[in-house]
Amino acid sequence: MGKSFKRKKYFVHPSSQLKYIAFSILPALIMTLFCTYFFNVSGKLVFEIQTDTFFAQLSAIKKTMRTAESVATKETEDSIRKLKDLLDSFEDSMLLAYTEAPKKWNQAKLYVLGGLLSVLLGTSILALLYSHKIAGPLFRLKKSMELLSAGQDVEPIRFRKNDEFQDLGDSLNELRKFMKDKGCLQSQD
Repeated sequence: MGKSFKRKKYFVHPSSQLKYIAFSILPALIMTLFCTYFFNVSGKLVFEIQTDTFFAQLSAIKKTMRTAESVATKETEDSIRKLKDLLDSFEDSMLLAYTEAPKKWNQAKLYVLGGLLSVLLGTSILALLYSHKIAGPLFRLKKSMELLSAGQDVEPIRFRKNDEFQDLGDSLNELRKFMKDKGCLQSQD
């Protein structure tokens, strides 16, 4: 069986591989920035609407209580005081829930941002691995062509199963064989 090639370094031709990776993650980066902006703006808007609604309702309840206290009679005074205590307790619990909401919102933003950054990192890694299926064969083709042009014989080129440019490797092997048959190559020592 043929010699198996194992990856020894990940950047065979750094300039082309980095360009490939950059162009691979650029759409993901743009989408991440758009989603982050949209998520932040829309969430802030929803939060502001909920805040305005909450305080408007709380204000209406307080106004109603002041009106009820101002028209209270001796018979209703006890009931109004109990209702006021109940509403004060309700207001305290609502304010506590309201102060927790920004913390939960910030936590949700961190989770989404972390997820988006993970997707970017994963995309970068996949782009690097795929770029090696292009840069690796090109690197081997270039080295073999340099040796052939200097008149030196080279081993037949074999690529990994999923590498690109298999047909170029076959063509270079045919050229090598032709040059060898014509006596244009020095044998390997």
